[in-house]
Amino acid sequence: MPPIVSLSTPKPAMLSSKWLYVPVLIDAQEMQELFKALGNFFIYKVSCITKKGVGGISQASFLQQYEEYIRFLQEGQIPPEDTFRHLFSSVFTYTEDALFAVEVQEERQIIRVQKPVVQLQPHRMGYSQADGKFRSKTFGPDTISWGILFSYPQLFQESQSHEVLDVDDHFPNTELFRNLQKWVRHHTSATPFIIGDQKINVPMRLGKKCFSWINHHPQLIAKGIKVKL
Repeated sequence: MPPIVSLSTPKPAMLSSKWLYVPVLIDAQEMQELFKALGNFFIYKVSCITKKGVGGISQASFLQQYEEYIRFLQEGQIPPEDTFRHLFSSVFTYTEDALFAVEVQEERQIIRVQKPVVQLQPHRMGYSQADGKFRSKTFGPDTISWGILFSYPQLFQESQSHEVLDVDDHFPNTELFRNLQKWVRHHTSATPFIIGDQKINVPMRLGKKCFSWINHHPQLIAKGIKVKL
């Protein structure tokens, strides 16, 4: 399990901007390969209440739950959002000191971010028949579940000095995000959707091992959308 995050007095939330985004859907085996490429990193639940001293997610647990998410899609079922929301809203970090924990109740805490980390969120995209475009980071019941959105800031305000800093190599998780970008660039591709007779390449990435089953995706089927194999 990841190291325990130290308890601290409440601090202002981390302020950051100029985010870089990597929206990607990869299969369970590819997620295992990504973890190997990233090396020794930790996973934590953030912005949700946990027991004191708890909040880390083992890599094995993350991979097991992610495999369940992929199994739903492979079997033509919509993954239940509530089941995977906390998993897909975690953070990746090389160092636990990028985080701090605040006591909120007796034996309860909440983990917050104090230095740049790779942040995750459930990724959904929408398709508009009006203009024939796919859009990333959309929400609502009519959208398509498409893996995870990884993000990392390029500017960061230090909470005590209020100095605005470039998020460069001095921050250890810059290397983590670059390693993730490099792996995604080499092991996934832009997604070639087919709408009627039209092919539309979108920047939302798709793992190469997903092509064997991606057209079982229930939300693509419901919209009459296919991926060109």
